[in-house]
Amino acid sequence: MLVLSNEEIARLLTMEDCMAALEPMYRDYLDARALLSPRLDNIMPTSHEGGYYAFKQMCGGWPAQGVQALRINSDIVTHPVMGGKPRRVKQPLAGGRWVGLVLLFSTETGQLLAMFPDGVMQRMRVGATSGLGLKHLARESASTLALIGAGWQAGAQLMAARAVRNFTEVRVYSPRRESREAFAAGNPGVRAVDSAEACVEGADVILAATSSMVPVIEPKWLRPGVHIGCIKSEEIDGEVLDRCDRVFVHDRKQSKHLSNVMPGTPNLSEERVRGWWAEPARSGRYPDLGELLAERVPGRERADEITCFANNVGTGLQFAAAGALALRKAREQGVGKELPD
Repeated sequence: MLVLSNEEIARLLTMEDCMAALEPMYRDYLDARALLSPRLDNIMPTSHEGGYYAFKQMCGGWPAQGVQALRINSDIVTHPVMGGKPRRVKQPLAGGRWVGLVLLFSTETGQLLAMFPDGVMQRMRVGATSGLGLKHLARESASTLALIGAGWQAGAQLMAARAVRNFTEVRVYSPRRESREAFAAGNPGVRAVDSAEACVEGADVILAATSSMVPVIEPKWLRPGVHIGCIKSEEIDGEVLDRCDRVFVHDRKQSKHLSNVMPGTPNLSEERVRGWWAEPARSGRYPDLGELLAERVPGRERADEITCFANNVGTGLQFAAAGALALRKAREQGVGKELPD
C-alpha cells in the first residue's frame, strides 16, 4: 500500500491533468461502465456549543482504471454568521488539520492500493468539475471572470477557469477585506473589489466558491451570454435557475438531502436549509455533466444564452478517477511511502 501526503498530492496533480482524468470517467458513468454509491451523512449531537458531529462517506468504482475509492470525513460542523450570511465551517484539529481520508482499492485483486488525506484532492476534483462545465458552456470569447469567494476552493476555481479560457481580467470579492486582498496578492492578475456588484459587472463568467448556506449569486446579475457556476447548491436559488437558458447539474441521480444539517442548528432556519433542490417540480429536471460531455444534451448554442453549471453534490467516483491518476504518477516518480499489505 502506498501512503501519500497532501503535499505530495499537490506536487503530483495539475488541474489540466485532473480535468483530463475526470472527463472520460463521466462518459463511462453515463453508460454504466463506472458506478457510485450515493453520499451518506451521519449527523448527531455533540457537546460543542452551536455545532454537531458529521460523518460523511462516498464511494465509486471505475473498472477502466481498476480502482474503487472510498472517501470518509469526520467533522465538527458549525454555522456562524459571517458577512451577514450563515456559513458552513468545519472546526479544525490542533495544527489546522481536518479528518478526511481516501482509500483506493484494486478491483482486480481487492488489495488496498493507496491511502491519502482528502484535502488537496477534493479541492482539485471540485475545481476540475467546474472547469469541465465552464469549458463546454462558457463562450469561447469569455475574457472577464468574477469570483465570489476568496478561500481554498476559490483558488481551484481560478486554476480551472484559466485552464480552459484566456481571461484577461479576473476580479474577486469576499465580505472580508483581508481575505479578498490576500487572495489577489497570492494570485497574479487578480484584482480585489469592494462589492459583489463591482465584481460581477460586465463579467463573462461568474463563479461562486463560498461556504455560504444562502444564495450569493443574484438573478439581476445575469445578463445575456454569461456563464455562472457554483460549488454548492445553496449558492444559487430557483429564480437564478429560471433566468438561465441552459442548466446542468453534477449528478441528477442524487438529490440533495436535508440530513446533512442538524435540525435546530443556530442561525439556520428551516427555510434557509430548504432550497430549489427540494422543489418537486425540479426533481430530475436538469441534465447532468456527463450528458453534456457525451453530447447527449446540447450545451451552449447561442452567444446570448445564459448558462449554469450547479455542482449539486460530490461523488466518490471523482476520487476514483483523480486517485488513479495520482497513484500512477506517484509510482512513475517514486513518490510516497510503501507499507506492507
